[in-house]
Amino acid sequence: MWEGVKLLMERLPDRHPEQEYLKKEFHRYEAGWQGEKRLHAKMVEFHWGEPYELLWDVGLKLGDWKVQIDGLLVTERCVIVISSKNISGKIHFDAVTSEFYRFNNEGEKMVMEDPQVQLAKHIRFLELWLKQRKIPHPPIDGVVVFTPRHCEFIAKPTDKHICKTYQAVETVYKILDAYAISADSPKPRRIRRVIESNLYPYERPPLCEYYRIDPRELKVGVKCSECGKIAVERLYKVWECRGCGHRDPNAHLQALQEYFALVSSEIDNKEFRRFSGIESIYVASRMLADSELVKIGSNKNRKYRVQIK
Repeated sequence: MWEGVKLLMERLPDRHPEQEYLKKEFHRYEAGWQGEKRLHAKMVEFHWGEPYELLWDVGLKLGDWKVQIDGLLVTERCVIVISSKNISGKIHFDAVTSEFYRFNNEGEKMVMEDPQVQLAKHIRFLELWLKQRKIPHPPIDGVVVFTPRHCEFIAKPTDKHICKTYQAVETVYKILDAYAISADSPKPRRIRRVIESNLYPYERPPLCEYYRIDPRELKVGVKCSECGKIAVERLYKVWECRGCGHRDPNAHLQALQEYFALVSSEIDNKEFRRFSGIESIYVASRMLADSELVKIGSNKNRKYRVQIK
């Protein structure tokens, strides 16, 4: 997501009114990504004497109910849902009001959704999802891991599994120790195979739609893969950057990916020419035909979209 926000910022004029907000969004998503990387690195320290499977970024669906689970640890004792949260500052779980809030470095209070609620939903989803497939499974538990380097728990429930990144492995051990292996527990690799054969990629709307930005406000043209400037022109079947001189025969493919990420999941010849700056309808048609996109409709009204593998 943070890479997409970066693309959007680069395509918008420097003085666009949304630039400041997008900058904050970029840093927020980047910090979350860095936090997840730290969590993944910490879990390398996890070693368990019994069979287990560890999965990251698990997208599943149950009818119209779609979830994205940060991590799943599957063992014969239990399945642990791992929820990664990039929330810094002084953290409060209010036992009286059931509110969750934090104070930032400036002392400003922000009331937020309680991450325990999302974790409970993911646990309930997974129970229903496995039950629907008639797959026996051990109990499902969960842990919320706060990944920022700077966060401090001021108040948190003592009967829930909530920790920081450096505490994650020990917290997982504590959860596992609370369960015993039941006679009908399936092998973790069986559950992993079922999950992996039913993965559903998370679909986020194009970012212009997500942030309510008119796509016509975006800068058009093909971006240089070397210097990143939108200063590339087509010369004798090769794209050449007017800024650094880098030559690339396939620079338009990156422009297509940016269009799908920012504007729409579909594109036609006219829109491709507008966005890329290509003038010839025939050149654009050939590029689209050679780009391994899914073709939709007749030649006159044909559109193209990314092939889902």
